[in-house]
Amino acid sequence: MAFYLSSLEVLARLHRGKQVEQWLSYHQEAAYGVIRWLSLYRDKAHTYTVLYVESFDDGDEHDHNVHEFSTVDPDEFGVAHSFHSAEEAVAYACTYDGASADKFVTAGMINEEYAQQQKSRQQ
Repeated sequence: MAFYLSSLEVLARLHRGKQVEQWLSYHQEAAYGVIRWLSLYRDKAHTYTVLYVESFDDGDEHDHNVHEFSTVDPDEFGVAHSFHSAEEAVAYACTYDGASADKFVTAGMINEEYAQQQKSRQQ
């Protein structure tokens, strides 16, 4: 897809304080669907955070904003790990959370990926 960022673009965006995200997967449980996605960002203390989120597939043909979906764990909005460098954060996401170095998108574009995934499941 044309909106994927190169590895250099991911690091450059993170160094500039811009958020990147990645769609990981969808799986169907007995009575509900679950989506997995990541967000990487630099916080005010200049550490880099990997936020791993599992949420219910609350979307429909008009609502694609995964950031507003109910999380599987109602007490937390994902699991966060912090790092001293953007490179460490990306490496962690790829090694431990199942991210692909060539599948990151700019913040907000994950909603478009969700819409495409939803559309492909309905066909």
